[in-house]
Amino acid sequence: DDALRADVICREDLPVSALQVFGEPGSDWINTMVDAVVDESVRQGSVAMESTVAETMQELRDFMFERVYLRPEARPQRERAIAVIRNLVDHFIEHPEEVPDTYRLDDADAVERAIDYVSGMTDRYALRVYDDLFRPEGID
Repeated sequence: DDALRADVICREDLPVSALQVFGEPGSDWINTMVDAVVDESVRQGSVAMESTVAETMQELRDFMFERVYLRPEARPQRERAIAVIRNLVDHFIEHPEEVPDTYRLDDADAVERAIDYVSGMTDRYALRVYDDLFRPEGID
């Protein structure tokens, strides 16, 4: 969805199978995937996904890596994302008291808690936390 909004790809670039199985990009895709997990999990009695949806997700994943994530133009963004994630994880390892209590319930060490916390952040939230932690006041 982000790649479509940023005009990195257009709807016509998407694999036909993705449009046939998932419908229109956005909420249709999410609903289809969630329904496929719920329905198949009920059928099997354990968490699973319908095979057609799982196969189509893999096709879409392969497409996205080839056309979006690994394209040369994306390298600077990818490197910045890696730096942001590393800095956040390092910060929360050094300051475990800043990790929300919901990530401190089990016997995991500070490294695992920091990784769990950062990996659960959305892109926007991670960037906001990063800016709050590392960007001096008054600098945009």
